[in-house]
Amino acid sequence: MAGDVQLSEEQSTFLKTTLGELAKKAGLRKAPEFYISKRERLASVNVFQKRISIGEHMLKLWKQGKFSDNDIKATIAHEIGHLMDFMYDSGSPSFRNLLFESLWVSFGVVPIVLYILSPSLTWLAISALMALGWGFSLPWIIRGVEVRIELEADRKAALYLVEPQQLATALEKISSFGMPPDTIGFKAKLSFLAGTLTHPTFKERVRYLQNL
Repeated sequence: MAGDVQLSEEQSTFLKTTLGELAKKAGLRKAPEFYISKRERLASVNVFQKRISIGEHMLKLWKQGKFSDNDIKATIAHEIGHLMDFMYDSGSPSFRNLLFESLWVSFGVVPIVLYILSPSLTWLAISALMALGWGFSLPWIIRGVEVRIELEADRKAALYLVEPQQLATALEKISSFGMPPDTIGFKAKLSFLAGTLTHPTFKERVRYLQNL
């Protein structure tokens, strides 16, 4: 665990206990590791390393009383929901969707390779059309895959780890915070903006939870 935010002994114990309890509910063999990140705005998970990053910004909100213990627990539950989703690796629908997304992103080099192999006006036109179609489809493919992955993590968190309303309340609070403040790094702001384009909105997530 690293970072400049100093947690009280009670808060540190709460995080470790919460991770252990949620991991047990999720059926994970052991609780994921966690560390405090300056780059993260709230929280994220590396499903392959089974490690959760908790942002200093979120911890500051917690210390200021703007985020409650229940909000912290719900936010972590969503990240563990991702681990539940990818628990069976290649057997997970989300894993297969993510693999398809990666392959489709890689497909962008195909038009270039075709033109290099056959540098003619005909192949230039064909390559240009392929590249155009790929470029237009890419945002839809990425958003479609990422939205399903996020909603599935919400579903697993709400059905198995915390109450749906608890997660919905945390999401509504996060939504009210808006863009990260100036204290958040440039990369984090870019990540936040990219997330608004590729992920479901907080309203979509809350509505989804209300319909479970």
